[in-house]
Amino acid sequence: MPSLKPLWLSIGPLSEQLARSSSLHLGLDFDGTLTDLLPDPQSCQLAGRAREVLHRLSGRDQLHLAFFSSRTLEDLRGRVGLERAFYAGSSGLETRSELGRYETHAGPMTSLPPALVRDLTDWCQRFPGARLELRPGSCALHFNAVAVALQPAFGAGIRRRLRPHQPQVNLIHGRAKFEVVPATAWDKAAALEYWLSSAPETTLLLYFGDDTRDEPVHASVRRRAGIAIAVDRVVSRAEYVLPTPADVIWFLEWLDREWAQRGARPTAPDPRIRAGAPIEKART
Repeated sequence: MPSLKPLWLSIGPLSEQLARSSSLHLGLDFDGTLTDLLPDPQSCQLAGRAREVLHRLSGRDQLHLAFFSSRTLEDLRGRVGLERAFYAGSSGLETRSELGRYETHAGPMTSLPPALVRDLTDWCQRFPGARLELRPGSCALHFNAVAVALQPAFGAGIRRRLRPHQPQVNLIHGRAKFEVVPATAWDKAAALEYWLSSAPETTLLLYFGDDTRDEPVHASVRRRAGIAIAVDRVVSRAEYVLPTPADVIWFLEWLDREWAQRGARPTAPDPRIRAGAPIEKART
């Protein structure tokens, strides 16, 4: 894959695109993108600045927000707290439209085999720090609190326990957890396409994601001539990269100002802007 481009070094051309665009669709992953990854996922909360800029963006004309996560839809909505937004939870298996329409996309298998869930629960109990989280139609096995030396054995045991149930279920290996989901073509990328089904072809599309589950989304965004941004990754199907969730928030603050002022004559990018520098500091 080609090297990822630092997004901070490309804001000049992006500013010009924003000025020419009549609508903007902005998709965001949650954990590792809007918040830092923490050993306890339940302790992840949006920082004040993140919450404020998302609230402002949600009120901008012709700007559409969407949030994509492996968290359950109810959990994700509770942490974001915006009504005017599209939500895709459980890695896309649950969606809620901007108008509040809730749908599930698990296909014919709406729950995992009980025997498999029991085996995975027993396996987690053998590894201090491991935790199984049941979700609608799927489950997640969190391993970020498991000792690093034991994580390969933990993953190998999960794969062994899944073999008798394949091809009915799939295993997705994330940065901090495994997900066991029904074998369906529906994922975060399918949820993105569903969200965009009524969007004008000329809309400017941006997507931010940090995990392996975001890679199909990055590919879909680029096929649509959108802007795909990986967070804290070295190799990705995305075109651009930001180093940390803090950079994502800085960028969203810049994006909010640019979109509010679109139509004005574009200005040349400040030569003092450097990769990873917050816009506020670069323009002082």
